Amino acid sequence: MSIQLALDGHSFSVYGPDGDGAPNDGSVTVEVLSPRTLLVPAELFDAQRAGEFLAAGGMTPAADECAVYSAPQAEAAAVMAIPGDAIRQVRELFGENIRFTTPLLAVPRTTETTMWLRYTAGLLYIKVYNDTLRFAEVITAPAETDVLYFFERLGGEFPAAEYTLYIAGDDAKSLRKLLGKRFKKVLCE
Repeated sequence: MSIQLALDGHSFSVYGPDGDGAPNDGSVTVEVLSPRTLLVPAELFDAQRAGEFLAAGGMTPAADECAVYSAPQAEAAAVMAIPGDAIRQVRELFGENIRFTTPLLAVPRTTETTMWLRYTAGLLYIKVYNDTLRFAEVITAPAETDVLYFFERLGGEFPAAEYTLYIAGDDAKSLRKLLGKRFKKVLCE
């Protein structure tokens, strides 16, 4: 089962016991789409300090927000700030056995020097790999011009011509058309 919920400008994809990617423990996985997301190395992650990690990343939760987090995976855990009302609504719908995740935890299926990209809900999720993870960020990009501007800026640090672009998600074809000529190779999921 996949459900898209929009709460206070945040989107949630929910995967329940009958859905793809659902754990077998009866829990519900909620994919949080929010620009207020960061990755924390698994060896440093402490769930009790989730809000502190956001603050250290310049995303201090507002008075009406809560910090939620994913289980560590792929050597990192994700921490996200979302409205407390949204959390209450999700818990009312699905109970307390909820797991949170984010597209920023995705790992491309390649070992090449790669830029991984997913564009959804006006958010650009990007990860850059060059032997190891070098960059992971969520950028608010409501229009194609925002995406192009970001890639111009990113190219100063990570020249696109040296990377394979790996595009995930439903907008893969349009992103390939928009950005593909900059990269040595483009793969779509």
